[in-house]
Amino acid sequence: MALLLVAALLGGFATFAILLPSGILIALLGAPFGGSLLCLMAGLLLALLRTRAERGVEPDAALSPAAHIARPTTR
Repeated sequence: MALLLVAALLGGFATFAILLPSGILIALLGAPFGGSLLCLMAGLLLALLRTRAERGVEPDAALSPAAHIARPTTR
């Protein structure tokens, strides 16, 4: 979550600095859009990295050894 906050702040400041030669009003209006765009890109990157990490782990590896033992069924 902190990474998304930092990305939004940096994107807002960078957009403000880029648009400042066009006028302060345009720079102030454009800064939230740049911050949101960079935050979206950081969120998509985080989601991609997390899904790749989850795919690399086998689901049976998290189970304890006792979970693999077949238990007798009673009727």
